[in-house]
Amino acid sequence: MRKMKCSGLRAGKTLLGAMLALSAATMFGASGANAADAVKLSVSAIGRPPIFSNTYVDVGEAMGFWKAAGVDVNFRWFQRGSDTAKAALTGDVAVGTTSSQAAMNLIASGAPVVAITGMNSQDWVIASDDASVKGCKDLKGKTVAADGINNARYLYLGAVVAKCGLKLSDMTLLDLANAPLVKAGIAHQVHNGVFHVDELAQVEYKTGKKWTHLEAPAEIKKGLHYLMLIANKKAIADNREGLIRFLEGWIMTQNFMASQSPADKVAFATVAAHASQIDFGVALSAINTYHSIGYWENNDGLDEKQIKSQLDQLVQIGSVKAAQKPNFDKIVDKSLYAEALKRVEAKFGSVK
Repeated sequence: MRKMKCSGLRAGKTLLGAMLALSAATMFGASGANAADAVKLSVSAIGRPPIFSNTYVDVGEAMGFWKAAGVDVNFRWFQRGSDTAKAALTGDVAVGTTSSQAAMNLIASGAPVVAITGMNSQDWVIASDDASVKGCKDLKGKTVAADGINNARYLYLGAVVAKCGLKLSDMTLLDLANAPLVKAGIAHQVHNGVFHVDELAQVEYKTGKKWTHLEAPAEIKKGLHYLMLIANKKAIADNREGLIRFLEGWIMTQNFMASQSPADKVAFATVAAHASQIDFGVALSAINTYHSIGYWENNDGLDEKQIKSQLDQLVQIGSVKAAQKPNFDKIVDKSLYAEALKRVEAKFGSVK
């Protein structure tokens, strides 16, 4: 497990080790929760099977993190981040796991939702198995799988190709993502696309062919924001306790998923392979790649600079109108995560 950067956990000890050292009764007692008084909460996620970032659902269930936090979570699955976001907006779920672009488009339109946690690091890879495509400019005139208009892949591709003088209209775009994209890549029906790290790993594993990974400019790759968990403001008012407990579980899952321990990686890969219906070796390889890009971080995942940069990019391409551009404090509510982190620290602060 990754070490928690908080005073309550001593150097050399890990969150998972602390959890295993404590009994379930101790963990439940720390938050005053038990099976009888677990708070119910509904959350939307992207899958089924889940994209890799959303395997936190299965990790939390397999490791007992939701139960330890005293929350009974009902997960609802959608194929697109825009749909998970809409579910939070309509109140069908309390929390929606979605792309930052979809979240900020909603917030800019005046939707009563805010981000309560997130993930800063992009994992998009623009890749090709076409021998004539060696760089960004070579995508001109090509067919590229990039999801639907204004979805995360579409917007990311637009940001990248703009840096090499291209427009999205210079390509033929396919509305293809997630499991269908992987299947099409394996079947050699797609030769250029915007992939998640684990999706491309699956395609390369099954085809035995290494695709060309087109390098994205640093200001795009590290400068834009990736994922947000948004909550309806009414849900925050009505069930703040449930949301805080959910974030306790989120913090524990993110720390477990970021663990550099070989045993933890194997456990994570086992859960992810089953959930995502992929080979164990592919899952383990993807986890190592994700670690190399700092995918799981020990913070609230709501970096102000990256969020503002992502918002500016949405304004630049016309997805968000400049007059509707929200301030940072209208996009995020960090108070729930802060309280959840305090509780996690309190539970494991006695670990030596």
